[in-house]
Amino acid sequence: MAQVFPAPEQGRLSNRRIFAHVALASLAVGCLATQVSRADPNLPLAAAERLAIERDAVLQQLAAESDGMRERAVAEGQLMDPRLRMGAVNVPTDSFSLTEEDMTMVEVGVSQEFPAGRTRELARRRMEQIATASQAAAGDRKRVVQREVRRVWVELAYIEAAQRQLADQSSWVDQMRAAARARYASGEGKQLDVLQAGLDVAMLKEQQLDLDREWAMRRAQLARWLGAEDAARAGPFTLPARGDLPRLAGLDQRLLQHPAQQDYERRIEAAQTAVELAEQSTRPGWMLDLSYGFRGGEMPNGQPRSDMVSAMVSVDLPFFQRNRQDRQIAAARAEARGLREMHTDHQREMSAMLDEAWLVAERTGQIEQFYETELVPLADQSVQAALLAYRNNRAMIDEVLTARRVALETNLKRLRMSADRAQAQYQVDYLVGEEP
Repeated sequence: MAQVFPAPEQGRLSNRRIFAHVALASLAVGCLATQVSRADPNLPLAAAERLAIERDAVLQQLAAESDGMRERAVAEGQLMDPRLRMGAVNVPTDSFSLTEEDMTMVEVGVSQEFPAGRTRELARRRMEQIATASQAAAGDRKRVVQREVRRVWVELAYIEAAQRQLADQSSWVDQMRAAARARYASGEGKQLDVLQAGLDVAMLKEQQLDLDREWAMRRAQLARWLGAEDAARAGPFTLPARGDLPRLAGLDQRLLQHPAQQDYERRIEAAQTAVELAEQSTRPGWMLDLSYGFRGGEMPNGQPRSDMVSAMVSVDLPFFQRNRQDRQIAAARAEARGLREMHTDHQREMSAMLDEAWLVAERTGQIEQFYETELVPLADQSVQAALLAYRNNRAMIDEVLTARRVALETNLKRLRMSADRAQAQYQVDYLVGEEP
């Protein structure tokens, strides 16, 4: 049989198709690898915290406000801009001549205003104190962002761990359901066992749906801090290990260094400076005025008229202080007193928050340890005993399912205790700061 070979042109077209398919395949593999690399979790908690802090709009606003206050402080410490005066003085109305009368002149003057007392210095200091208060508020906001990201992270870790528990339970219940059906088909089991296993399957599916809904909600909260793209690659989510809590008695001093407390302190300092600034209004301000007058024409003896120089000093006379300056001073003092009261109340509030968070972290950690050392092993032993009795026809399937359900609930409660303990610990860290 004769062998048919393709024409040279057909061979080139075939090679081109092969190269095209290879190129397309390489491109598809590259895109798939890119998608897989993007889908892989590669954003740990520490990186997520830094990213959330960098992108927080409130922090950027507070930084801008602080910069604006410092710029304004420089401006407040300067003298007012001088004023330039130009005009004609003592011009006769019958002729409007600039050379007819002796007192007619063209005058150019400059005036400079000087605020009373230490007004400029105090105004500059007050703006700098307000800028420092904004910096302290930014420190508080940074801690808030860090705490909220950690809280969402812990909830996602809890949900993932709970989903794994439910998946294991679902697989186990499916096997028990199949065994119950086989025993019922062989006449050894009861229809009630099949129904009971089916009810457990339905219950687990409902729990899984609830966790899926909670997962979506927590993911949306994480996206609020990181953005949708970075939130999608965040992970892995793990519950933090239980550690030793510092002594509550030693946390009071660290609480006083909280940025929110420093914010109040700087604002009180600024209010006290405002009182001093108001007190400066009882002192007189003054203004210096210098002018030069050009006169035209000649005197009776034929000599040209000489020019004129004028110097004036204007001084404020704060005689009526009762309903003006005194009122301003009283208002400034009242504002400072109100801030001090708010600061005291805020200190008490934060101290109560610290006591509560520390107590919750300590007691929840104790309960978590009790679950790990006592309840979880006991629940596992109960499951094993029920399974052994069921295999020896000394127990019903509902006893096995009940034991397994109790073990699942025990493990879920242990996970919930771990998450609650971490949440309380993060609140303590927010209030007193982390150990250096």
